[in-house]
Amino acid sequence: MRANVLPRVDRSDAGVVVVGSVYAGTPARQRTLAEATLADVERGPLPDGLLAVSCFRSGDGETVLAYAQWTDEAAHRAYAATSGPEAGGVDLRSAVRYRLDRSTASGGGSPGCLITATFDVDGPGRQRHITDALLECSARLGGLPGAVSAHFHHSLDGSRVLNYAEWTDLAAHDAAVAAADLDELYRISTETPGVRPTRGRHYLLHAALAR
Repeated sequence: MRANVLPRVDRSDAGVVVVGSVYAGTPARQRTLAEATLADVERGPLPDGLLAVSCFRSGDGETVLAYAQWTDEAAHRAYAATSGPEAGGVDLRSAVRYRLDRSTASGGGSPGCLITATFDVDGPGRQRHITDALLECSARLGGLPGAVSAHFHHSLDGSRVLNYAEWTDLAAHDAAVAAADLDELYRISTETPGVRPTRGRHYLLHAALAR
């Protein structure tokens, strides 16, 4: 059924998370592609093993992100063998498979938006290293006003780390970034060997499906 709440990222029955995106270019096209993504899943009964899928639109009007929670990798592989989407949107069959590695909560209120940070990394050792370093640095900085939680995901192939961070709203995020000394976080993100940051984005929920 459709829902208008952010996904419960740390749910215990989600063994694998599948994350993909598609370029839209305009806000109107974003809405079209987000609806196409959800319609592809809604063509029949929800696929076996799919717990929830959430579609987000980036605040810059360019991108649609899909975040899908599955019971396990085998369930997603079975779905990936079926026919693809008919009307565009994010193809969850070919998207990146992740596992949630660790989560932290700041207790900063209710989540209202998503901020992503993604890193290309050279293997599982670098996944663990950059996650450890960022969490340790964040703990030294203390809670930032408006920060709700951060969820670090590791791709199953060892090539990526995704930080799925929930904030109360974009204004709180921007104010916290402007006020805090984030030089150490920036240095860790950009200067760690074997780790290459990619562009982060701000997202708002379009709609979600959940069992």
